[in-house]
Amino acid sequence: MSQHLSRFLAKVLRHEARNKGLDVTPDGYVDVEEILELSEIRSNNYTKEDVRRIVQNDSKGRFKLRTTRSSVLQIKATQGHSMQLNSAADPDLTPINHKTEVRAVLHGTRISHWESIKKKGLSKMNRKDIHFAQGERGQKSGFPPYCDMVIEINLEKALKDGIKFYKSENDVILSPGNSFGCIPKEYFQRAYELRGDRKSLSLD
Repeated sequence: MSQHLSRFLAKVLRHEARNKGLDVTPDGYVDVEEILELSEIRSNNYTKEDVRRIVQNDSKGRFKLRTTRSSVLQIKATQGHSMQLNSAADPDLTPINHKTEVRAVLHGTRISHWESIKKKGLSKMNRKDIHFAQGERGQKSGFPPYCDMVIEINLEKALKDGIKFYKSENDVILSPGNSFGCIPKEYFQRAYELRGDRKSLSLD
């Protein structure tokens, strides 16, 4: 039951809240009571306590709860949105202004995508932002389980050229990319395999 509710919350809060007629705050919060009234899950009789347990037990920190001044319980997804949100209005996103503010900006992906990425850059695709891990170089923590390579971003150069980066409260790095929604190859510092001896991949 918890897995079903967790998947449903992630889907709605990241992508479908507005299409379902829910009131979404500029920083991405939705009233829990409104979500529980949606027809797709109403018959399951989920409660606010069920939602609280999902948030408390989510090791990835994908959700956050708050209570408004009028005692209304609200929930948001911390990242992964395809809905357009106002990053400047989100107190849980911290702008990154200097390379020393993070350990590294690393994007995990598949080697099979590498040639295309070199030509087109990293794209946010149907998401609001491009996602990066802030893990230590050479480590796999923070990456999707399917990835077998990592792209490290030259954060200093990207910031200098006006590309914005933010840090979420669960240490995910987010960037809307350039005006085309991507980060071109010129901002790649290096790329390497995650398997074996972590062989470096050519940027050319």
